[in-house]
Amino acid sequence: MIKQTLRLAICALTVLLVQCSTFEPSATPSLSAALPADFCYLDEVAPTVRVDLKYSGSDNFVGRPIAGYAGTRAILRRDTAVAIGRAAQLLAKEGLGLLVWDAYRPTCAMNDFRRWSRTDDERMKARFYPRISKQGIYDGKYIGDISEHSWGIAVDITLVDLQTGELLDMGGHHDLLDISSATCSPLISPAQQANRLKLRDAMNAAGMRNYSREWWHYFLADKGKIYSYNFEVRDDLVSPGSTAR
Repeated sequence: MIKQTLRLAICALTVLLVQCSTFEPSATPSLSAALPADFCYLDEVAPTVRVDLKYSGSDNFVGRPIAGYAGTRAILRRDTAVAIGRAAQLLAKEGLGLLVWDAYRPTCAMNDFRRWSRTDDERMKARFYPRISKQGIYDGKYIGDISEHSWGIAVDITLVDLQTGELLDMGGHHDLLDISSATCSPLISPAQQANRLKLRDAMNAAGMRNYSREWWHYFLADKGKIYSYNFEVRDDLVSPGSTAR
């Protein structure tokens, strides 16, 4: 009888552990003091590329800093950072540069997006998703529960004029989750389309590929082995192969 009771208790505990393991992952990112071995800060590889991490602030579709973002430096897998550097060099010949809005994104940020989608907070709707519902953001495949960003091989990026420092007119801003944000949308002007294609040509030449629903989203074509990471975006992580800042 005691053995049977013990077996039942073990079974119950096993079921509980399985249920916990399939529940939404913790929003708490890893607080490791070092980047993974194949990661780096973008400014170490491509120092001319400007960075404005939108999820570290409030200028995004959620309207507040996102979980896992505590810094201002873009982080990427090193081969992706090298590709961005190549694109920057190509564009510099035309007097253009690059601005990165997002790079590596912890998985806890994806969980934060999902939690937000279940709330009634719609204060950013008019600016960022005017034609769709919050669930429509997921149904329209603008955001999912996993992301190439969490693999460290994707960026949200745009063009800047190197002489004036101004952003080029791309026919819409970052995180405008709308049909007009498709790279080849018919809803934008020929000049705006030309700017989008100029960005795409340079990124393609550097080994990056575009997600067609979002003109700003690019990922490394040669993905290699991919893993989802959950370390925090911070400015003081030790980068392998370089001195800490």
